[in-house]
Amino acid sequence: MPVERTAATLLEGLETTHRRVGRLLADLPPDAWALPVPATPGWSVADVVSHLAEGDRGALAAAQGREWGEAAFAGGLDGWTAAGVASHAGEDRETRLAAWEAAGDALRWHLASTQEDGWRTRVGFVAGPVSLRTLAQLRLNDGWLHGHDLAGATGQPFGLDEVTLAWMADLAARVIPGSLSRRGRPHPGASIRVLLPPAGEWLVGGAAGERPDPGAEPDLVLQAEPLAFVLRAAGRTGGDPWRASGDQELLADLSATLHSVS
Repeated sequence: MPVERTAATLLEGLETTHRRVGRLLADLPPDAWALPVPATPGWSVADVVSHLAEGDRGALAAAQGREWGEAAFAGGLDGWTAAGVASHAGEDRETRLAAWEAAGDALRWHLASTQEDGWRTRVGFVAGPVSLRTLAQLRLNDGWLHGHDLAGATGQPFGLDEVTLAWMADLAARVIPGSLSRRGRPHPGASIRVLLPPAGEWLVGGAAGERPDPGAEPDLVLQAEPLAFVLRAAGRTGGDPWRASGDQELLADLSATLHSVS
């Protein structure tokens, strides 16, 4: 059965991901923290850890309604990210690790105290307001992907559970309409069915803000292994890891624009 995407499973996935990254970092010898991480050119293992801490710290600020979000991203996401990593230059691994642990714990504690209606609250983010649920989902996605990056850079294993995969697959599918629009290739009125068994299936629009009629015949059908689709959306792999049928122009534009924040 597909994982039920509830606040409880989202918190479970976030905690599992933080624990998984924590175990990986705890097992690394001190010199491994200086290793380069190929998935994030120019960054070392230590830099990625600081990036994760800054992301969780910023997400908590957004969730609490403090200054973050669009105002903090005046220089763009890349500028904010680079500045956050640079601010920790010279810190030792113990300081970075403690900062990451504290930031992750604080974010999870805040989310765990959120009442059911609170998950729909809109908070500031780089591309505009998102729900608190989506913000938490983005942090889960970022945490697992960068953990995967760190494991690849250091030759360590890095697991994946069904709950985390289900939430990442959901994000990768749902970014399709926004990705098409942001990159100048929207297909208004089109519908796309995304099949990622066993994680689930989605019917999404061809342009930002559109919600197709659930009974509509899709213009494009994609089917893929969920992790392959997630990694492709996150820019970790190339190629097109799906079987597709339908509108070939829409397919080409989706392939050229698919991108999730990571």
